[in-house]
Amino acid sequence: MQRYFSLLLLIALISSCGNQSQLSKEMDCNPEKYDNLELVEDVDKKFTIQLPDHWKTNLYFDKNQTSIFSADTTKQLTDTYTIDITYIYNELKLDSKFIQRFKQNLIKNQLVESTSYELTFNDKEAYYSRALGKRGKFDYQILNLFVKVSSGSYMHAKTEFYGDSLVNQRICNALSLIEKIQY
Repeated sequence: MQRYFSLLLLIALISSCGNQSQLSKEMDCNPEKYDNLELVEDVDKKFTIQLPDHWKTNLYFDKNQTSIFSADTTKQLTDTYTIDITYIYNELKLDSKFIQRFKQNLIKNQLVESTSYELTFNDKEAYYSRALGKRGKFDYQILNLFVKVSSGSYMHAKTEFYGDSLVNQRICNALSLIEKIQY
C-alpha cells in the first residue's frame, strides 16, 4: 500500500511540474494559486491569457500590435506587479544584433541586466531578460520575454516589480500567468 501511495505521489509531482516553463523551473517556483481566473482575449484575437477577474485590465491595438495590460489595483504597487503582453506584427530575429540593441536600451533606461539567455518557451524560440534599477524612490525590476510566434510576428511579455518585498515570489506568480498564454 505504501508503494502504491508513493507511486501516486510521484506521478502527481511530475505532472504538476509539467506545466512550468524553463523559467519557472530554474527559479524553483511555487506560485500562488489564483482563484477566479478569467480568460482575456486581445482585440485582434491573436492570443489569450488567464488573469484574476478582479484585476484592472486594459486592451490596446493598432495596425502594428495588439496588447493586454493588467495589474492588481487592490494592492500597493510594492506588493504586486504589472503584466503587459503585446503581440507584434513584425519579424523578430533573435540574433546578436537584436540582443545588443535590447541591452543598449536597458542601459539608456538606467537598468542593469542581471540575467539573460535564449530559451524555448511554449515550443517557440525565445529570449529572456531580467534587469534591475530604480524608479523614483523604489527598487525596480523588469522581466522581458520575447517569443517568436511565427516568421512574421512575435510576442513581448513584460512584467514589472516595484520595491524589494517578496520579489522572487511575485516573479513566480507573474510567470505562472504568462505560462497560460495561448496564441
